[in-house]
Amino acid sequence: FFVGNNGGNLDRIHVYGIVRRYLKLAGIDKGKRGPHILRHTFCTRLHQKGVGPFTIKDLAGHKSLNTTMRYIKIENKEQAEAVDRLEFGEAIADTL
Repeated sequence: FFVGNNGGNLDRIHVYGIVRRYLKLAGIDKGKRGPHILRHTFCTRLHQKGVGPFTIKDLAGHKSLNTTMRYIKIENKEQAEAVDRLEFGEAIADTL
């Protein structure tokens, strides 16, 4: 997945070290964050760009949509916008 300067694959320990170093430089030093955060970022960014959950599931290689949904971070702003789409002035009797 990751290629080194010599053209060969980097092992997971090297990738972990690289990601940890850049996370620390970015001021993100919470616990044992490592390369797995890239999967979360990938899924979240696709979701933010309007890509559907089933497509994200396939791209991430997940077998279950439930797994994908754990990766997708829905921001408070998005939740607020979803609620704002509702119209509360409509009488319940009119919808029956």
